[in-house]
Amino acid sequence: MLNRTLHHDLMAFHQYFYKNLSHCLAYPLSATCIYTSFMSVGQIRQSWKEAIVTPVFRGGIDSDPSNYRPISLTSIFSKLMERVFVLDMLCYYKQQVSKQQHGFFASKSTVTNMLSCMNDWTCALMNKSSVVVAYVDFQKAFDSVCHNKLFCKLKTMGFDGNLLKWIENFLCGQWQCTYVGDYLSEPSVLLVV
Repeated sequence: MLNRTLHHDLMAFHQYFYKNLSHCLAYPLSATCIYTSFMSVGQIRQSWKEAIVTPVFRGGIDSDPSNYRPISLTSIFSKLMERVFVLDMLCYYKQQVSKQQHGFFASKSTVTNMLSCMNDWTCALMNKSSVVVAYVDFQKAFDSVCHNKLFCKLKTMGFDGNLLKWIENFLCGQWQCTYVGDYLSEPSVLLVV
């Protein structure tokens, strides 16, 4: 589950440190131990909700802030737990999601969406049907999600009790600070939308 990119967690341990100890860490972190206990009480360690944001230069003029991409350094244990949860959730709800959904699924993308649409439009035109197309660019639409609406939607999908409390606890009360050069900003709590 750990990708091969260079990454240190907040305790300055390199991910390969954890990967080399995975045989020792697997059981304590497994569904029968730490992760399950967090979900059973609807809580997550506060230190797993902390991030240090560091800007990574993408190219261009280095004095232009838009030429930097923010990278959040967070706890590897938190990332693993989030990944396990998301994979389980996607497997569980994949049957309930429309086959027309192309976002957030492996092997589907805007390209597969466009190919599917082009096929539908071509078939319609070949059958002498009219086709009206309207595309809207939602480039930044999913950069922020209203947490209250998300929690309501999750509840209607069957998430409740301590599991829903865990999701709320995971998403709320997160804080970050920014690291630029040798300077670290004061920590600030992320605003809940």
